[in-house]
Amino acid sequence: MSKASYVALPLRLKTSDTILGRLHNILFITTCVLTTLYKYYMYGPESPKWTLRFHVIKNILNRYLSESLPHTTPNSMTEQIDFGFIAKYIELNNLPSRALTAEAGRNSEFDIDTASLCVPYRLDRYGASGRKLNVLAQEDSSGHRTMSCQVVVGANLYNCACSGGRMLSARPISGDERVILHFHGGAYCVGERSLTHLYVYAQMSKTTGLRVFSPNYRLAPAHCFPSQLHDCFLAYRYMLASGFQPHNITLAGDSAGGALAVALLLILREMDLPMPRNVLLVSPWVDSTCSGESWVSNQGKDYLPGLTLEDPFHPTRMFYQAGRMFDEQMLQELRCPLVSPVFGTFEGLPPMLVQMGQDELLRDDISEFVCKVKQQSKNPAILESYEDMPHAFILLHFTESAQRAFDNMSAFLDSN
Repeated sequence: MSKASYVALPLRLKTSDTILGRLHNILFITTCVLTTLYKYYMYGPESPKWTLRFHVIKNILNRYLSESLPHTTPNSMTEQIDFGFIAKYIELNNLPSRALTAEAGRNSEFDIDTASLCVPYRLDRYGASGRKLNVLAQEDSSGHRTMSCQVVVGANLYNCACSGGRMLSARPISGDERVILHFHGGAYCVGERSLTHLYVYAQMSKTTGLRVFSPNYRLAPAHCFPSQLHDCFLAYRYMLASGFQPHNITLAGDSAGGALAVALLLILREMDLPMPRNVLLVSPWVDSTCSGESWVSNQGKDYLPGLTLEDPFHPTRMFYQAGRMFDEQMLQELRCPLVSPVFGTFEGLPPMLVQMGQDELLRDDISEFVCKVKQQSKNPAILESYEDMPHAFILLHFTESAQRAFDNMSAFLDSN
Protein backbone atom coordinates (compact mmCIF):
# COMPACT_ATOMS: atom_id res chain seq x y z
CA MET A 1 0.00 0.00 0.00
CA SER A 2 1.33 3.46 -0.87
CA LYS A 3 1.93 5.99 1.90
CA ALA A 4 -0.84 8.15 0.48
CA SER A 5 -3.29 5.33 1.23
CA TYR A 6 -2.44 5.10 4.93
CA VAL A 7 -4.74 6.76 7.44
CA ALA A 8 -3.46 9.70 9.52
CA LEU A 9 -3.29 8.75 13.21
CA PRO A 10 -3.69 10.97 16.30
CA LEU A 11 -0.42 10.11 18.09
CA ARG A 12 0.24 11.50 21.58
CA LEU A 13 4.03 11.22 21.68
CA LYS A 14 6.84 12.61 19.55
CA THR A 15 7.12 11.50 15.93
CA SER A 16 10.61 12.95 15.45
CA ASP A 17 13.54 13.44 17.81
CA THR A 18 13.51 17.24 17.82
CA ILE A 19 13.54 19.71 20.70
CA LEU A 20 9.83 20.28 20.17
CA GLY A 21 9.20 16.54 20.18
CA ARG A 22 11.13 16.07 23.42
CA LEU A 23 9.21 18.93 25.04
CA HIS A 24 5.99 17.27 23.91
CA ASN A 25 6.97 14.05 25.72
CA ILE A 26 8.09 15.93 28.83
CA LEU A 27 4.67 17.57 29.00
CA PHE A 28 2.98 14.17 28.57
CA ILE A 29 4.89 12.78 31.56
CA THR A 30 4.79 15.93 33.68
CA THR A 31 1.00 16.20 33.62
CA CYS A 32 0.80 12.55 34.73
CA VAL A 33 3.24 13.16 37.59
CA LEU A 34 1.42 16.31 38.78
CA THR A 35 -1.94 14.53 38.69
CA THR A 36 -0.47 11.65 40.69
CA LEU A 37 1.03 14.00 43.29
CA TYR A 38 -2.29 15.80 43.71
CA LYS A 39 -4.28 12.59 44.21
CA TYR A 40 -1.67 11.08 46.51
CA TYR A 41 -1.57 14.04 48.91
CA MET A 42 -5.29 14.75 48.69
CA TYR A 43 -6.62 11.20 49.04
CA GLY A 44 -3.68 9.15 50.26
CA PRO A 45 -2.14 5.99 48.75
CA GLU A 46 -4.38 3.54 46.91
CA SER A 47 -2.77 0.77 48.99
CA PRO A 48 -0.73 1.03 52.21
CA LYS A 49 2.08 -0.85 50.42
CA TRP A 50 2.32 1.71 47.61
CA THR A 51 4.79 4.54 48.10
CA LEU A 52 4.64 7.80 46.17
CA ARG A 53 7.40 6.50 43.88
CA PHE A 54 5.32 3.39 43.21
CA HIS A 55 2.25 5.52 42.34
CA VAL A 56 4.21 7.75 39.96
CA ILE A 57 5.80 4.85 38.04
CA LYS A 58 2.55 2.86 37.91
CA ASN A 59 0.58 5.84 36.57
CA ILE A 60 3.23 6.79 34.00
CA LEU A 61 3.26 3.21 32.72
CA ASN A 62 -0.53 3.16 32.55
CA ARG A 63 -0.70 6.43 30.64
CA TYR A 64 2.08 5.37 28.27
CA LEU A 65 0.37 2.05 27.50
CA SER A 66 -3.11 3.55 27.32
CA GLU A 67 -2.51 6.73 25.36
CA SER A 68 0.69 6.45 23.30
CA LEU A 69 -1.25 4.69 20.53
CA PRO A 70 -4.82 5.42 19.34
CA HIS A 71 -6.55 2.37 20.83
CA THR A 72 -9.99 3.53 19.71
CA THR A 73 -9.08 2.83 16.07
CA PRO A 74 -11.64 0.36 14.64
CA ASN A 75 -10.64 -3.09 13.44
CA SER A 76 -11.95 -2.22 9.97
CA MET A 77 -9.12 0.32 9.53
CA THR A 78 -6.33 -2.17 10.28
CA GLU A 79 -5.08 -2.47 6.70
CA GLN A 80 -4.89 1.33 6.37
CA ILE A 81 -2.29 1.66 9.15
CA ASP A 82 1.40 2.04 8.34
CA PHE A 83 2.90 -0.35 10.88
CA GLY A 84 6.38 0.31 9.53
CA PHE A 85 5.96 3.87 10.76
CA ILE A 86 4.40 2.64 14.02
CA ALA A 87 7.47 0.45 14.65
CA LYS A 88 9.72 3.52 14.32
CA TYR A 89 7.35 5.55 16.52
CA ILE A 90 7.48 2.91 19.29
CA GLU A 91 11.29 2.73 19.06
CA LEU A 92 11.49 6.52 19.24
CA ASN A 93 9.31 6.54 22.36
CA ASN A 94 10.66 3.43 24.04
CA LEU A 95 10.35 3.09 27.79
CA PRO A 96 13.08 5.02 29.64
CA SER A 97 16.15 3.17 30.83
CA ARG A 98 19.20 3.93 32.96
CA ALA A 99 22.78 2.77 32.63
CA LEU A 100 23.87 0.52 35.46
CA THR A 101 25.78 2.21 38.25
CA ALA A 102 28.86 0.46 39.63
CA GLU A 103 27.01 0.10 42.93
CA ALA A 104 24.31 -1.98 41.20
CA GLY A 105 26.42 -4.11 38.87
CA ARG A 106 28.14 -4.35 35.52
CA ASN A 107 26.93 -5.30 32.07
CA SER A 108 28.40 -5.94 28.66
CA GLU A 109 26.95 -6.64 25.24
CA PHE A 110 28.19 -9.12 22.65
CA ASP A 111 27.03 -10.37 19.27
CA ILE A 112 25.79 -13.82 18.32
CA ASP A 113 26.23 -15.10 14.77
CA THR A 114 22.88 -16.75 14.01
CA ALA A 115 23.77 -18.75 10.87
CA SER A 116 25.81 -21.42 12.63
CA LEU A 117 23.11 -22.03 15.24
CA CYS A 118 20.19 -22.80 12.94
CA VAL A 119 18.77 -26.30 12.62
CA PRO A 120 15.55 -27.45 10.95
CA TYR A 121 12.57 -27.24 13.27
CA ARG A 122 10.76 -30.57 13.65
CA LEU A 123 7.43 -29.17 14.78
CA ASP A 124 4.72 -30.79 12.68
CA ARG A 125 2.46 -30.79 15.74
CA TYR A 126 2.32 -26.99 15.63
CA GLY A 127 1.30 -26.63 12.00
CA ALA A 128 1.72 -23.17 10.49
CA SER A 129 3.74 -21.90 13.47
CA GLY A 130 6.35 -24.63 12.91
CA ARG A 131 6.51 -23.86 9.19
CA LYS A 132 7.03 -20.16 9.89
CA LEU A 133 9.93 -21.00 12.21
CA ASN A 134 11.53 -23.10 9.48
CA VAL A 135 11.30 -20.19 7.05
CA LEU A 136 13.24 -18.02 9.53
CA ALA A 137 15.80 -20.77 10.12
CA GLN A 138 16.39 -21.10 6.36
CA GLU A 139 16.80 -17.32 6.00
CA ASP A 140 19.34 -17.16 8.83
CA SER A 141 21.25 -20.23 7.62
CA SER A 142 22.03 -18.53 4.33
CA GLY A 143 22.51 -15.02 5.71
CA HIS A 144 24.82 -13.02 7.95
CA ARG A 145 22.48 -11.77 10.67
CA THR A 146 23.80 -11.16 14.17
CA MET A 147 21.85 -10.75 17.40
CA SER A 148 23.24 -8.97 20.42
CA CYS A 149 23.01 -10.28 23.96
CA GLN A 150 23.49 -8.70 27.37
CA VAL A 151 25.43 -10.28 30.21
CA VAL A 152 24.76 -8.70 33.61
CA VAL A 153 26.54 -9.28 36.89
CA GLY A 154 25.52 -7.99 40.32
CA ALA A 155 28.03 -5.69 42.01
CA ASN A 156 28.67 -8.10 44.88
CA LEU A 157 29.46 -10.95 42.49
CA TYR A 158 31.61 -8.78 40.22
CA ASN A 159 33.61 -7.22 43.07
CA CYS A 160 34.34 -10.41 45.02
CA ALA A 161 35.13 -12.66 42.05
CA CYS A 162 38.74 -13.49 41.29
CA SER A 163 38.07 -13.80 37.56
CA GLY A 164 38.10 -10.04 36.86
CA GLY A 165 36.98 -9.17 33.36
CA ARG A 166 35.93 -12.75 32.69
CA MET A 167 32.73 -12.07 34.64
CA LEU A 168 31.48 -10.21 31.54
CA SER A 169 32.65 -12.89 29.15
CA ALA A 170 30.22 -14.75 26.91
CA ARG A 171 31.90 -18.02 27.86
CA PRO A 172 31.68 -20.14 31.04
CA ILE A 173 34.01 -19.07 33.84
CA SER A 174 34.24 -22.69 34.96
CA GLY A 175 33.02 -26.01 33.64
CA ASP A 176 30.21 -26.23 36.20
CA GLU A 177 29.13 -22.56 36.21
CA ARG A 178 25.39 -22.05 36.64
CA VAL A 179 23.78 -19.11 34.81
CA ILE A 180 20.37 -17.58 34.10
CA LEU A 181 19.13 -17.08 30.54
CA HIS A 182 16.36 -14.50 30.83
CA PHE A 183 13.98 -13.27 28.13
CA HIS A 184 12.81 -9.72 28.82
CA GLY A 185 9.19 -8.60 28.76
CA GLY A 186 7.66 -5.61 27.00
CA ALA A 187 4.61 -6.98 25.13
CA TYR A 188 7.00 -8.13 22.37
CA CYS A 189 7.17 -4.48 21.26
CA VAL A 190 9.42 -2.62 23.74
CA GLY A 191 12.61 -3.38 25.65
CA GLU A 192 15.21 -2.57 23.01
CA ARG A 193 18.56 -4.16 23.90
CA SER A 194 17.10 -5.30 27.26
CA LEU A 195 17.99 -1.86 28.67
CA THR A 196 14.71 -1.56 30.59
CA HIS A 197 15.69 -4.64 32.62
CA LEU A 198 19.33 -3.99 33.55
CA TYR A 199 18.57 -3.19 37.20
CA VAL A 200 16.27 -6.20 37.44
CA TYR A 201 19.04 -8.42 36.10
CA ALA A 202 21.61 -6.87 38.43
CA GLN A 203 19.37 -7.53 41.43
CA MET A 204 18.65 -11.06 40.22
CA SER A 205 22.38 -11.71 39.86
CA LYS A 206 23.14 -10.18 43.26
CA THR A 207 20.53 -12.32 45.01
CA THR A 208 21.16 -15.63 43.25
CA GLY A 209 24.92 -15.32 42.81
CA LEU A 210 24.57 -16.15 39.10
CA ARG A 211 25.35 -14.24 35.93
CA VAL A 212 22.32 -13.26 33.83
CA PHE A 213 22.29 -13.46 30.02
CA SER A 214 19.52 -11.78 28.03
CA PRO A 215 19.25 -11.93 24.23
CA ASN A 216 18.04 -8.82 22.43
CA TYR A 217 15.41 -10.55 20.34
CA ARG A 218 13.70 -8.72 17.48
CA LEU A 219 10.68 -6.62 18.37
CA ALA A 220 7.21 -6.22 16.90
CA PRO A 221 5.61 -4.76 14.89
CA ALA A 222 8.74 -4.50 12.71
CA HIS A 223 9.25 -8.24 13.23
CA CYS A 224 6.19 -10.35 13.95
CA PHE A 225 5.73 -13.91 15.23
CA PRO A 226 7.70 -16.12 15.33
CA SER A 227 10.81 -13.89 15.06
CA GLN A 228 11.05 -13.47 18.84
CA LEU A 229 10.72 -17.20 19.52
CA HIS A 230 13.27 -18.08 16.85
CA ASP A 231 15.76 -15.64 18.37
CA CYS A 232 15.25 -17.11 21.86
CA PHE A 233 15.78 -20.62 20.50
CA LEU A 234 19.05 -19.47 18.90
CA ALA A 235 20.11 -17.82 22.17
CA TYR A 236 19.64 -21.09 24.04
CA ARG A 237 21.54 -22.94 21.30
CA TYR A 238 24.32 -20.36 21.63
CA MET A 239 24.62 -21.00 25.37
CA LEU A 240 25.04 -24.72 24.74
CA ALA A 241 27.50 -24.15 21.89
CA SER A 242 29.53 -21.83 24.15
CA GLY A 243 30.09 -24.58 26.69
CA PHE A 244 27.30 -24.01 29.21
CA GLN A 245 25.76 -27.31 30.26
CA PRO A 246 21.95 -27.54 30.02
CA HIS A 247 21.73 -28.77 33.62
CA ASN A 248 23.48 -25.52 34.66
CA ILE A 249 21.10 -23.17 32.83
CA THR A 250 18.06 -21.61 34.47
CA LEU A 251 15.56 -20.44 31.87
CA ALA A 252 13.69 -17.30 32.92
CA GLY A 253 11.38 -14.63 31.58
CA ASP A 254 8.89 -11.98 32.58
CA SER A 255 5.62 -11.11 30.81
CA ALA A 256 6.07 -11.73 27.07
CA GLY A 257 9.51 -13.13 27.87
CA GLY A 258 7.85 -15.64 30.17
CA ALA A 259 5.66 -16.85 27.31
CA LEU A 260 8.76 -17.15 25.11
CA ALA A 261 10.47 -19.25 27.79
CA VAL A 262 7.54 -21.69 28.00
CA ALA A 263 7.19 -21.88 24.21
CA LEU A 264 10.91 -22.63 24.00
CA LEU A 265 10.45 -25.50 26.45
CA LEU A 266 7.70 -26.94 24.22
CA ILE A 267 10.06 -26.76 21.22
CA LEU A 268 12.93 -28.41 23.10
CA ARG A 269 10.66 -31.22 24.26
CA GLU A 270 9.18 -31.74 20.79
CA MET A 271 12.63 -31.87 19.17
CA ASP A 272 14.11 -34.01 21.96
CA LEU A 273 16.75 -31.41 22.75
CA PRO A 274 18.34 -30.90 26.20
CA MET A 275 16.12 -29.15 28.73
CA PRO A 276 17.39 -26.46 31.12
CA ARG A 277 17.80 -27.26 34.81
CA ASN A 278 14.79 -25.24 35.98
CA VAL A 279 12.56 -22.27 35.14
CA LEU A 280 11.77 -18.87 36.69
CA LEU A 281 8.71 -17.03 35.37
CA VAL A 282 7.34 -13.66 36.46
CA SER A 283 3.87 -12.71 35.22
CA PRO A 284 4.19 -14.86 32.08
CA TRP A 285 1.83 -13.78 29.29
CA VAL A 286 0.77 -17.34 28.57
CA ASP A 287 -2.57 -16.51 26.89
CA SER A 288 -2.36 -13.97 24.07
CA THR A 289 -6.15 -14.20 23.65
CA CYS A 290 -6.45 -12.63 27.14
CA SER A 291 -9.40 -14.82 28.08
CA GLY A 292 -9.13 -14.93 31.89
CA GLU A 293 -11.81 -13.25 34.01
CA SER A 294 -9.20 -11.10 35.77
CA TRP A 295 -8.78 -9.11 32.53
CA VAL A 296 -12.10 -7.57 33.62
CA SER A 297 -12.09 -7.84 37.41
CA ASN A 298 -8.60 -6.34 37.87
CA GLN A 299 -9.00 -3.39 35.51
CA GLY A 300 -7.99 -0.23 37.32
CA LYS A 301 -5.73 -2.09 39.75
CA ASP A 302 -3.02 -2.95 37.23
CA TYR A 303 -1.07 -0.47 35.13
CA LEU A 304 -1.89 -2.57 32.06
CA PRO A 305 -4.89 -1.19 30.17
CA GLY A 306 -7.80 -3.52 29.42
CA LEU A 307 -7.64 -3.49 25.63
CA THR A 308 -9.78 -5.50 23.23
CA LEU A 309 -8.50 -7.73 20.43
CA GLU A 310 -10.61 -5.63 18.06
CA ASP A 311 -7.96 -2.91 18.60
CA PRO A 312 -5.35 -2.95 15.77
CA PHE A 313 -2.77 -1.71 18.30
CA HIS A 314 -3.39 -4.46 20.84
CA PRO A 315 0.06 -5.95 21.58
CA THR A 316 -1.21 -9.39 20.58
CA ARG A 317 -2.21 -8.08 17.16
CA MET A 318 1.06 -6.21 16.58
CA PHE A 319 3.11 -9.18 17.75
CA TYR A 320 1.30 -11.88 15.83
CA GLN A 321 0.61 -10.23 12.47
CA ALA A 322 0.52 -6.44 12.41
CA GLY A 323 -1.75 -5.04 9.73
CA ARG A 324 -4.03 -8.06 9.53
CA MET A 325 -7.69 -7.66 10.51
CA PHE A 326 -8.82 -9.60 13.54
CA ASP A 327 -11.33 -12.38 12.90
CA GLU A 328 -12.27 -15.83 14.16
CA GLN A 329 -9.47 -17.42 12.12
CA MET A 330 -6.85 -15.28 13.85
CA LEU A 331 -8.37 -16.13 17.24
CA GLN A 332 -7.93 -19.83 16.48
CA GLU A 333 -4.32 -19.27 15.38
CA LEU A 334 -3.57 -17.40 18.61
CA ARG A 335 -4.47 -20.57 20.51
CA CYS A 336 -1.42 -22.37 19.12
CA PRO A 337 0.74 -23.27 22.18
CA LEU A 338 3.79 -21.60 20.62
CA VAL A 339 1.79 -18.33 20.66
CA SER A 340 -0.27 -18.92 23.81
CA PRO A 341 1.46 -21.64 25.87
CA VAL A 342 -1.53 -22.07 28.21
CA PHE A 343 -3.16 -24.14 25.44
CA GLY A 344 -0.27 -26.62 25.36
CA THR A 345 0.58 -29.81 27.22
CA PHE A 346 3.26 -29.81 29.88
CA GLU A 347 4.56 -33.30 30.49
CA GLY A 348 8.28 -33.44 31.14
CA LEU A 349 8.89 -29.77 31.93
CA PRO A 350 11.65 -28.88 34.44
CA PRO A 351 10.93 -27.61 37.98
CA MET A 352 9.25 -24.21 37.77
CA LEU A 353 8.71 -21.17 40.00
CA VAL A 354 6.02 -18.75 38.80
CA GLN A 355 5.47 -15.37 40.47
CA MET A 356 2.59 -12.98 39.78
CA GLY A 357 0.92 -9.89 41.20
CA GLN A 358 -2.48 -10.40 42.78
CA ASP A 359 -3.73 -7.23 41.07
CA GLU A 360 -2.54 -7.98 37.54
CA LEU A 361 -4.82 -8.52 34.58
CA LEU A 362 -3.09 -11.81 33.70
CA ARG A 363 -3.73 -13.37 37.12
CA ASP A 364 -6.34 -15.94 36.08
CA ASP A 365 -4.49 -16.95 32.89
CA ILE A 366 -1.32 -17.56 34.92
CA SER A 367 -3.22 -19.51 37.59
CA GLU A 368 -4.77 -21.75 34.93
CA PHE A 369 -1.36 -22.36 33.36
CA VAL A 370 0.29 -23.38 36.64
CA CYS A 371 -2.67 -25.61 37.51
CA LYS A 372 -2.22 -27.48 34.22
CA VAL A 373 1.53 -27.83 34.74
CA LYS A 374 0.97 -29.27 38.22
CA GLN A 375 -1.50 -31.79 36.83
CA GLN A 376 0.69 -32.90 33.92
CA SER A 377 4.33 -32.59 34.99
CA LYS A 378 6.07 -34.78 37.56
CA ASN A 379 8.39 -31.94 38.53
CA PRO A 380 7.32 -29.25 41.01
CA ALA A 381 5.50 -26.13 39.81
CA ILE A 382 5.21 -23.43 42.47
CA LEU A 383 2.94 -20.39 42.13
CA GLU A 384 3.50 -17.31 44.30
CA SER A 385 0.96 -14.47 44.33
CA TYR A 386 2.02 -11.10 45.72
CA GLU A 387 -0.65 -8.98 47.37
CA ASP A 388 -1.37 -5.50 45.94
CA MET A 389 1.22 -5.99 43.20
CA PRO A 390 0.68 -5.32 39.46
CA HIS A 391 1.98 -7.07 36.37
CA ALA A 392 5.73 -7.86 36.24
CA PHE A 393 6.22 -6.18 39.61
CA ILE A 394 9.92 -7.08 39.80
CA LEU A 395 10.46 -4.13 37.45
CA LEU A 396 9.61 -2.08 40.56
CA HIS A 397 12.74 -3.58 42.10
CA PHE A 398 12.77 -1.10 45.01
CA THR A 399 9.57 -2.55 46.55
CA GLU A 400 9.51 -5.00 49.45
CA SER A 401 7.51 -7.47 47.34
CA ALA A 402 10.10 -7.43 44.56
CA GLN A 403 12.92 -7.99 47.05
CA ARG A 404 11.02 -10.93 48.53
CA ALA A 405 10.45 -12.31 45.04
CA PHE A 406 14.19 -12.17 44.29
CA ASP A 407 14.95 -13.92 47.61
CA ASN A 408 12.45 -16.64 46.78
CA MET A 409 14.03 -17.11 43.35
CA SER A 410 17.37 -17.70 45.03
CA ALA A 411 15.87 -20.20 47.50
CA PHE A 412 14.14 -22.05 44.64
CA LEU A 413 17.37 -22.31 42.65
CA ASP A 414 19.22 -23.59 45.72
CA SER A 415 16.73 -26.45 46.15
CA ASN A 416 16.14 -27.29 42.49
